[in-house]
Amino acid sequence: MSSSTKDQVLHEASRMLLSKGLNGFSLQELAESLNIKKASLFHHYPSKNAIAVELYRYYQSAFLSWSHKYAHLSAEKQIVAYAETLTKWICEKQRVCPVGALSLEWSLVDPALQKEIKALHEHQKDWLTKLYKEIKQQNGLKLSVKDAVLQTMGLIQGSIQLARINNDSQMVIKNLKNYLKLIKA
Repeated sequence: MSSSTKDQVLHEASRMLLSKGLNGFSLQELAESLNIKKASLFHHYPSKNAIAVELYRYYQSAFLSWSHKYAHLSAEKQIVAYAETLTKWICEKQRVCPVGALSLEWSLVDPALQKEIKALHEHQKDWLTKLYKEIKQQNGLKLSVKDAVLQTMGLIQGSIQLARINNDSQMVIKNLKNYLKLIKA
């Protein structure tokens, strides 16, 4: 399997994972969608779990690259830009958040995959922590940095679900901007 085929496998597996969940597709279905033999998948990935682990490593790298690309913006603008990017990616493409994708199946998720999902979550938490420390230093916060981080993560996830149900992708940004106004001292 060439490098480009391997990339195609990851791309298609990502699409399936984020639209159907890990247990929502089979390796046979993945191979058929790529017009390759199932044996070709096993040549580079011994299991669906191995593909998922590789995907979450890719998601980590993509998030870190994204955060570096937007580092020139103010902390508040970075948070809003992240929510805008995530909302477009999830709502417009009818996908789920990579961290939330397996939350319903968490007890069934292989420990190696759990480790990679948690690493992605920690990258996001660390990034938000850095940004909220900047906001606290510049404007003050009415709550702790830790609380602001966790509440922001919850607000974005919940707002994305509400945006889908109400067919209003702008709901995420409206809720986040209102939250950012409320928590400043």
